[in-house]
Amino acid sequence: MEINQQMSENAEIVREITIRTVLNQYGGFAVLGLILSIFTTPISLNENMRLFYNEDLMMEAKKIKEFLFFIFGSALIYFFLVNLYYKKMK
Repeated sequence: MEINQQMSENAEIVREITIRTVLNQYGGFAVLGLILSIFTTPISLNENMRLFYNEDLMMEAKKIKEFLFFIFGSALIYFFLVNLYYKKMK
């Protein structure tokens, strides 16, 4: 009988997934994807379907800096609004 009680107590420790959690995770993956796009843009396919690195497509340091400011600024606003909305819902 004790084993059944312990198993039922452990089974109740399931974390509830909310829309807030999903939106925060989506935002995290979106930010990481945008940062990764800085380095993957110059990778292209040629006519023979082979990967090659085109350095002409690489952004300059100033453009990368501006893009990172945009990404982090957008992320700050996104996470603030998502968490503010769900904080007011409580």
